[in-house]
Amino acid sequence: MGSSTSTRNFGMRRFTNLVREGRFRAPAATELRLGTLVQIDAADVDRIEQADADVGDGAGIGGGGDVRTTLCGILWYEHDSQTFNAPPWGGAAGQLPQDLDTAPADRMVQVLHGPGTKVWLRNTDLNATEPGLKYPSTRAAVTMVNSIGTVVVGDLLGWDPTGYWDVTTDAAEAVLRVTAKDTNGPDSLDAEMLI
Repeated sequence: MGSSTSTRNFGMRRFTNLVREGRFRAPAATELRLGTLVQIDAADVDRIEQADADVGDGAGIGGGGDVRTTLCGILWYEHDSQTFNAPPWGGAAGQLPQDLDTAPADRMVQVLHGPGTKVWLRNTDLNATEPGLKYPSTRAAVTMVNSIGTVVVGDLLGWDPTGYWDVTTDAAEAVLRVTAKDTNGPDSLDAEMLI
């Protein structure tokens, strides 16, 4: 999966049965975070959009769609030297590949799915500095999992259309099952894909 299979907030643990759909474009004007649940954009079937709660077909929590039959999956994008060095001549200064945690607007992206594939998700605080860096980080806080402290192993996670994973009891909304959790900071968890 390219030179890096992780960002600061999302990564792969196990690639069992991983399917990488790769013929879709990111939204034209929005950069989505890698690790977001996406679905096919009904208005433009060549594009993906963040999973929503549109009644009847939305793959997000409350949408009434069924993630087992809706074409959806987790967003991934393999950054290349052009995106890593943007702007030219020094864009990479002060960055690690893990800093590139969004898919550029209008680029070809991958939609990941496959039962048994394992991912990890991590929440990070405002300006969390990565160990070993010689400069301050200016990253915003990122919530990948809502109320991660209350999540327990075995919980089912679906996508909340406001922008994070959340516990659900509805199997039709469940994309992930939590398999491990670490609250020794920063809070993170492992989860196995169900779709």
